[in-house]
Amino acid sequence: MTQLSVVVFDLGKVLVDFDYSIAIRRFAERSDAGMDQIHRLINSSIQVEYECGKITTDEFFEAIRDEAGFRGDRAEFVTIFADIFSPMETMIEFFERLKPFGIPTCVFSNTNEIAVGHIRERFLFYSLFDNYVLSYEEGGMKPHEPIYDVVEQRTGESGASILYIDDRLDNIETGRGRGWQTILQNNEAVSVAAAEALLGI
Repeated sequence: MTQLSVVVFDLGKVLVDFDYSIAIRRFAERSDAGMDQIHRLINSSIQVEYECGKITTDEFFEAIRDEAGFRGDRAEFVTIFADIFSPMETMIEFFERLKPFGIPTCVFSNTNEIAVGHIRERFLFYSLFDNYVLSYEEGGMKPHEPIYDVVEQRTGESGASILYIDDRLDNIETGRGRGWQTILQNNEAVSVAAAEALLGI
């Protein structure tokens, strides 16, 4: 098997868990719209445009505010939208154990400016990665091929030298199609055991 040269981590549901229902409930308490309408908004094309970097945080706030009748200001919106994450300790501990082995690491995530700002501030491990490939900065999202090109360019690796961990099968399949070694995460401990076996650590 080809020697692994970099470990690429998805962010949400791999390193940090998240629960949008927390934000939806808090939005509903401060909005004219009910929880069902807010849920549809959060999962609409507005969110995709935001995570692709096609609209700014200000534009995202204004769109959600106007559609939902949100009565708070931008700062309150950002706080509500951001405070949905919790650390996945088993995977974070594995990531931290890679450092003494000198194994480079990369965050590869469909995400947005609000989420990353919150994670960077609240979770110290985030600043320790060697590379970051984030959808809103690159103008594209997984599972589409172009953003996988960016991972290869930024890490300087390709094919089976890359180990990629993600919780979504469609994202994994694109990586696998490029020859990457992959782990589909359903359980942190199982993922870590599989990664340790592949890395020989």
